[in-house]
Formats: sequence, structure tokens, C-alpha cells
Amino acid sequence: MQIDKHLAKHDSQIARLEQVMTALAEAQVKTEESTDRLNLAMAELAQSQRDLAHQWQAYLSTIRPQ
Repeated sequence: MQIDKHLAKHDSQIARLEQVMTALAEAQVKTEESTDRLNLAMAELAQSQRDLAHQWQAYLSTIRPQ
């Protein structure tokens, strides 16, 4: 009977470990998706900054004497 209780305890621990591992895997997927969205947003921001810098330079060239 002791062996049965011991095995049941291990089975329970294994089940909990599987739940934790599943939760961690799901969290990793969400983190990777968030990272992908952040990388895209950062790339768009960088492009916007470059565009703004070009516009600013174009404006400055119109008000500076040549």
C-alpha cells in the first residue's frame, strides 16, 4: 500500500509539473508574439524618425541662405 501512495504522489507531482510546463510554454509564445509586435513598432518608429529628419532638413534648407 505504501508503494501505491508513493506512486500516486509522484503522479500528482508529474501532473502539476506538466501543467507548469504548459503554462510556461504558453507564456513564451505570448512573449515572442509581443516581442515581434514591439520589433515591428520600433522599426516603424525608426522609419518615422528618418522621414521627420528628412522633412526637417528640407525645411531648414528653404530658410537658410545658400
